[in-house]
Amino acid sequence: MDVNTTTSGNGGNIMSNEYVQELFSILQDNGKDTAGLTALIDHVKGMEDFVKNSENQIASMKSQLNEVKEIQDHPIKHSLQNTIKALETRVAEIKERLGELKNNIVEGCKNAASAFKEAGASVLNKLASFFMVKDDLQAMKNSTIKSVDKCDKAMAKIETFSNEYHKSGRALKNMARVAVGKQPIDAVKESGKLAKAVSAPYKAKKACMLGIQKQVDKMINALDNLEKGVEARAAAKKPMLERLEEKKLEIKQRELEMPKPERTAKAVGLEV
Repeated sequence: MDVNTTTSGNGGNIMSNEYVQELFSILQDNGKDTAGLTALIDHVKGMEDFVKNSENQIASMKSQLNEVKEIQDHPIKHSLQNTIKALETRVAEIKERLGELKNNIVEGCKNAASAFKEAGASVLNKLASFFMVKDDLQAMKNSTIKSVDKCDKAMAKIETFSNEYHKSGRALKNMARVAVGKQPIDAVKESGKLAKAVSAPYKAKKACMLGIQKQVDKMINALDNLEKGVEARAAAKKPMLERLEEKKLEIKQRELEMPKPERTAKAVGLEV
């Protein structure tokens, strides 16, 4: 790929890329709607914002981990560090795939602009076909769904363990209270600081994955709308008489496809 990615890579603004700007100019000069392409690129920016937010959360969790006194000398601190590191790796992978997605969109703009120069304005009616990113988007969505499911299962296990831990602790305390003539305590405490600290990386990961998934859905819809919009505009430009004639042919075709009524005995002179 020889696309100039100086303004379309992970940290660049895709809208400022020369090929993206060129395609927008071509669309505007030929009276084509740019809303679909604009929406597609805007959703990329939305995905970038979620990735950036996740990176900020990871930095915050690392800082908070060093401030929770209850785990400073606890073996679980190492486990938490590994969990946060795994989240950091996952976010980095998404960021890399997002960079590839941006480059593919730039490539699509470049190819569309080149096709326009070779074949004329007719290629602009098939604009969606130049952006071969739908499979990548679906793969990214499937990946986020799996990640969210894993996060939910992990947090459920943590919550169950925490509740059992507090019940066990409550039982021991109640034995001591009964021994000194006090009433036992029935209330179960909410998850403590330790459980919240263990759950935090999974909650952050889930939030990130759900955010990315939402933006992916928007991008897929933008691609669908880009294709549908072109078809709708092409149909609207047809002369009214031509559209009426097409409608008549459509109705006639439906009538031909309908099952014919069975002939009755009376119709063929066999009435008894």
